[in-house]
Amino acid sequence: MIELALAFTDKDGSYSEHAAAALASVFRNTSSELQVHILHDDSLLEENRNKLAQLAADFKHPIHFYPVTLPVEMMDVLSGTGSIDRWTWGSLYRLLLPAVVPAERVIYLDCDVMVNMDITELWEINLNGGYLGAIHDQGIHGIAEVVAVQGLNPETYFNSGVLLFDLNAIRQHVTWFEEMLNFFRAFPGTSMPDQDCLNHVFGGNCLLLDQRFNWFYVPGAEMDLQQKIVHFAGDMKCWDPLSPGYVLYQDNLRLTPWSKEPVLPAPIKRSTDRKARHLLMKRKTRKHSPRKPSSRHRSEREQSERVVLRKRRKASRHSRYSRHKSATGSRSKSRILTMRRSSRRKHAMYIQGFSSGIYL
Repeated sequence: MIELALAFTDKDGSYSEHAAAALASVFRNTSSELQVHILHDDSLLEENRNKLAQLAADFKHPIHFYPVTLPVEMMDVLSGTGSIDRWTWGSLYRLLLPAVVPAERVIYLDCDVMVNMDITELWEINLNGGYLGAIHDQGIHGIAEVVAVQGLNPETYFNSGVLLFDLNAIRQHVTWFEEMLNFFRAFPGTSMPDQDCLNHVFGGNCLLLDQRFNWFYVPGAEMDLQQKIVHFAGDMKCWDPLSPGYVLYQDNLRLTPWSKEPVLPAPIKRSTDRKARHLLMKRKTRKHSPRKPSSRHRSEREQSERVVLRKRRKASRHSRYSRHKSATGSRSKSRILTMRRSSRRKHAMYIQGFSSGIYL
């Protein structure tokens, strides 16, 4: 059985979701049985814990949760380390794996990785007595002088995002925890506490693995998102909508209980996808426009409107005809009366003329 561990602080509830996406990427690609170990603190809400448990159950893998509190002596020596505020206390929980997880070996993964391989391939690597297997840090060129000041070798300096621990070998190195404390006492200005500490304590007996097991995403560079394990170690994480890994992240997140919650689509780049933006705006406009009636309802309504219109037109014609008839009748009657009065006058004038002898 493959032992797999993740560790995180979940203050705003987002890192449990990111952990779920990372786990789903492992589950969907691995045929072997896995046993999952989650190192967390009291920031992990019971609701999110249950979702992680549901995810493991859906893929038929057991999962165990370990509430972690850093030892008092470690908290004391770290009190002067300013960079801990950037990396959170949860980043240090991996240092306690030999004391917390009851297993002989364990694969540790950061929550900002996406796995595209059957992780059995990493699990079956023979460490040949080494304390751990890790991948050379691909960003070492920018910090070589910094790590060298702390007595670390830039040529063998490894990244702590993907690790294969031989926990039994570490436990036999009985001073491993005291050596960690001594490192923090000697170098309170360490910029990457967990990673520098692991390199200091175990770097002398570490097996460097294939770079494809921890392939860094570098902004602006051509990126192969189908590498064995892709690590979004910089400021732009895979859950950032602007990240090239956002689609891969969402594809894995859909396999988790978080898939039922609304997910915002990645924003469309204006400079490269005007057509898609136009279609999106058209779809939004159409969504809020009033719904058109069906053809059957439309025909019934139109027929009713036509009947009403015909009645109005008929009534209007009848009204105009009545007014015209009334006006014409009045004019005719007036003309007849005028003609009658004119005839009477003419007749009276004729009789008067006759009687006076005008017409004799």
